[in-house]
Amino acid sequence: MKVVLITNTYAPYREPVWRALASMVDELHVVLMRETQSNRIWEMQKIQAPYTVHVLGATGCFFGGSKHLGLYIGGGVRKLLKKLNPTHLILAGYTAGPYVEAMFWAKNRKVPFVMWYESHQYSSYFKTGIVSFLRKYLLRRADAWCVSGQMSKDYLESMGIPANRITAGFNSVDTHKIAEMLAQSPHEIWTNRSGQARILFVGQFVRRKRVDLLLDAFSALPSGCAKLRLVGYGPLENELRRHAKGLNDVEFMPPTKTLESTVEHYLWADIVVMPSDREVWGLVINEALAAGCYVISSSLAGVTPDLVDNAPLDVGESIDPRMGAKALVTSLLKTINNIENIRRNRLAIAKWGQKFTPERTAKALHEALVIAKKSK
Repeated sequence: MKVVLITNTYAPYREPVWRALASMVDELHVVLMRETQSNRIWEMQKIQAPYTVHVLGATGCFFGGSKHLGLYIGGGVRKLLKKLNPTHLILAGYTAGPYVEAMFWAKNRKVPFVMWYESHQYSSYFKTGIVSFLRKYLLRRADAWCVSGQMSKDYLESMGIPANRITAGFNSVDTHKIAEMLAQSPHEIWTNRSGQARILFVGQFVRRKRVDLLLDAFSALPSGCAKLRLVGYGPLENELRRHAKGLNDVEFMPPTKTLESTVEHYLWADIVVMPSDREVWGLVINEALAAGCYVISSSLAGVTPDLVDNAPLDVGESIDPRMGAKALVTSLLKTINNIENIRRNRLAIAKWGQKFTPERTAKALHEALVIAKKSK
């Protein structure tokens, strides 16, 4: 297999997946629309990789407003595909111009292609109308589909896409690096930990993350029972700082740029909360579980059914942010009252979280490539 994978931009959590996939195929080329994205602080790592990266330099990247949409045009994707002459194609999107160009390039040349799809019923903006019609039309052009979890699989099936051509790999992070850092930390720091429960939020300070809901819930907890750390950045930072003014035991921390620095916060924490009212997946939950943290995760996020609700042990709870702060307060109080057991079970939680490896995701992508070839 000579595989070309086209995606929006460099994302550090994807690199281990690309590396794993490269070991399963003869040749892998990763094509980026842009090297960086305007609403992210990620920096492309300069590493020796078993795959080749190409940057299209597509123009017209727009992020903002309530929908945070990214639109790209140009970049010469057809010229690049002609040069690379792949036997298989993976598209990590379908809405931007270069994706559509690549899709029809593949169909015209009978090159099997896989749609790497992550959205679901709660994350999709357009459920009716012309945009919904176009989405279904474009999605159905694929020969096989690889999804991030059960929510995405259910959503594709609701569009009439056959289940036997969908593989599920779950989204993943560099669990191996997290496991190494966890192994270097003395386990007694959790089992012997006493005092206030430590609650952590990691992510962007944007409306859909509902950090305001977390602050409202924290303010309703009994005084002194917990401390809250908010790690992130974004346009709502000043608003959230005003929101937290007068609350004891709340600290804001600067954003992290590496997985290692993020894991340091997980090692500090007992509980990680992700109260988003819209979340395609929610990789912070992957990271938190792999580091052994108990999680309170939005029921509207793709990650929650697979990694939290269906876990074989108690690793966390799901909450519906649409129910308001009261539901989150109830979940936090229940968790805080059980904090000693949570601290004792940290290694068991980590063992579960570390099952969702980059290799697992890459294997699902490879299976989809095989299905795509057979369907031609």
